[in-house]
Amino acid sequence: MKFKFLLIILLLGVIKVEAQQKAPAGTVIIPASTFVDRMPKGDVIADAPPDIWYFNNTALVLNSLTNLITWVTIPEGGRYYVYVRSSGGKGKGFKVVVADQVTTERYGDTTLNFKRGSAFDLKSGRTVIKITRINPSPMVDVIVLSKNPNLKEQDIIPYQLNPDVVLLKEYKLPVFPGLPKFGDVDGDKKTDFLVLSPDFSAAMFDNSGKQLWAYQAPAENTRLRSEFEAPGVLWDFNHDGKAEVVHWRFINGKEWLVMANGQTGAIMHKVPWPTQPLPHVYNNFRLAVAKFTSGAPNQLVVFTDMGGTINVNAYDADLKMLWQHTEKRAKDNLGHYIYPVDLNNDSIDEVLVGSLLLDAKGKEIWNRFDLVNDNHDHADSYKLADVDHDGKTDIVISNSETGVYAIKGMTKEIIWQNVAEHSQQLDVGDFLDGVPGPQTVIGGRTYSKVPGEPYLSSQLFWFDNKGSLVNMWPHGFPLNGNPNFVSGNWQGDGKRQVFWYKFKLNRKGEGELYFPDQVYHMFDFTGHGTDEVITLGKGVMRVFGSRTAKHSNKDAKADLRYLQLNVVNHTHY
Repeated sequence: MKFKFLLIILLLGVIKVEAQQKAPAGTVIIPASTFVDRMPKGDVIADAPPDIWYFNNTALVLNSLTNLITWVTIPEGGRYYVYVRSSGGKGKGFKVVVADQVTTERYGDTTLNFKRGSAFDLKSGRTVIKITRINPSPMVDVIVLSKNPNLKEQDIIPYQLNPDVVLLKEYKLPVFPGLPKFGDVDGDKKTDFLVLSPDFSAAMFDNSGKQLWAYQAPAENTRLRSEFEAPGVLWDFNHDGKAEVVHWRFINGKEWLVMANGQTGAIMHKVPWPTQPLPHVYNNFRLAVAKFTSGAPNQLVVFTDMGGTINVNAYDADLKMLWQHTEKRAKDNLGHYIYPVDLNNDSIDEVLVGSLLLDAKGKEIWNRFDLVNDNHDHADSYKLADVDHDGKTDIVISNSETGVYAIKGMTKEIIWQNVAEHSQQLDVGDFLDGVPGPQTVIGGRTYSKVPGEPYLSSQLFWFDNKGSLVNMWPHGFPLNGNPNFVSGNWQGDGKRQVFWYKFKLNRKGEGELYFPDQVYHMFDFTGHGTDEVITLGKGVMRVFGSRTAKHSNKDAKADLRYLQLNVVNHTHY
C-alpha cells in the first residue's frame, strides 16, 4: 500500500456547502432526503459513485412500488416547471405528482440527467409531492419546482445542505478505509491525525495534510485483522508538548505495542503485544488513555480479545506494565472497546469493558454477565449521564438483542431497561423538547438475508429518563447502513447537539440532512472553542462547523480531561 495525500482547498461543486438562506426566487428545491421519513421498505439511501455527484451526495434508489410522499410550501402562485435529477434504464422510472397533477413525463428511465417536465399552475401554500407509478429500481437525488423554464443543474449546486453548515477543512485520504485518531504531534496547537487501516497499517499527517511518516503492516495474516477499528492513540506521555503515537507493530516475527515519536514514527518504547503467541485471531484490539493517579491522565489501557482469552492491560508512560486482568470468555463477550471513566467522582478512572467494571488497579468492582445470554448479546456501546438525578454518574449500555440498560455506575443496579431491536450505538442527553431528560437515543440495528435487501439497517428509538419509548425515526422503515452518533457543543452555547448518519436530530428527534457523508467524530478540531463535526466519505475526511456558532476562541483541547475523553478515546462503539 502506498500512502499518498492531497489537500484540497477548493470547495468542489459536488460538495459545495456555501449555501444561501433560501433557493432562488420562484424555485422550490426538494432533495431526495426529504422523503426519508416515510421511505418504503426496500428503498435505500445511496452516496454518489466516483466521478459523479448527487445533490447533497444523497440519493434514493426506488426498489419498492410504494409511493413516496412529502409536503412543501409554494411561496407564490404561478406556473412551475417540474425538474427531476434521476437515472435508471429501459423499463424503469417513475412519475411525479404535484398537488393533484401528475407529470406526463417519466423520470429515471435513462442515464443520469436533469430533466425538465410538465408545467403546472400552483397556488401558494402547502402542497403535496409524490413519487408515483414506480418501475423499480430508478435513482432520484433531487426534484425542483421552478418558474424558470431554463433552470440548469449548476443553478441549484449552491443550495445543497443546510445553510448553517460551513466547510472548515477537507482532506483527500487515499489511505481509507482507515479511521483517523487525533492529537497534536508537532506542538503547534493544531490538530494532527493518524490514519489506521484495517490491516493495522498507520500513516501520520499534520494539520495541513502533509504526511509525516507511515508504518506498513506485513501482508501475512492480513485476513485475520480486526473487522473494526485498529488500535491506536495519540497522547503527550512525556509532557514535551508533542503527542506520541501508541499502536501495534509487527517486528522480527513478533507483535509489539510501541510508543513512537509522533513526528518521525521512530520507536521510543516497545513491549510485547499482550496476546498469546501467533497464530491467534484479531477480534477487538483497542487502546485508550486513562487517569490512574492524582496528576494528569497519563496511563494507557489495552484491550485484546483473541476469543477464549480476553486481556485488559494497564501501562505507565514508559510502557511499563502496571497490571493485567484476564477473562476466559468467547469473542465479543466484553464488547468492542475499553472505557476509562471516573464513576465515583474521585478524579481517578475506573475501567469499564463489556459488562465488567475494574478499579484503577485492575480489580473487579462488579460485573453484569448475568444480563447477557451469550457472547452474542454483548455490550456494544456506552454513554455516561446522571440518569436518575441523584448527583451520581450512571451508565447507559446498548446490549445487542437484550436491549438497553441504564444502571448505577458503582453499584450495577438497574435504573431502567427496554428493547430496541439489536441495540447498537447510542447517545444520551437533553435533546428533546417536552420529554423528561436525559433522553437516550438508540440506533436499533436490523439484519436481512433477503437477496437485494441491505444486510444492515438502522432506526432511531428514543427513550425518556424512565426508559419509556417516546418516539422512533424514521417513522417508516429503517435506513440502510449502521450509522454513527456524535454530539457536542455545536452552537458554542454549552448545549449538546446530537447528529446521526448525515442528519442533525432536531428537538422532535427527527433528522434534518446536514452533511454529505456520515458523521464520525465531534470535537473542537480548529481550537475555536466550539465542537465541530468530522465526517468520513469515500477517500475523504471533512470538518464542518456551524455558521452561526458563538466562538470563545479558547481551545477546548487545552483541558486534558476533554482531550482524553472527548478526542483521544473516541470510538464509534
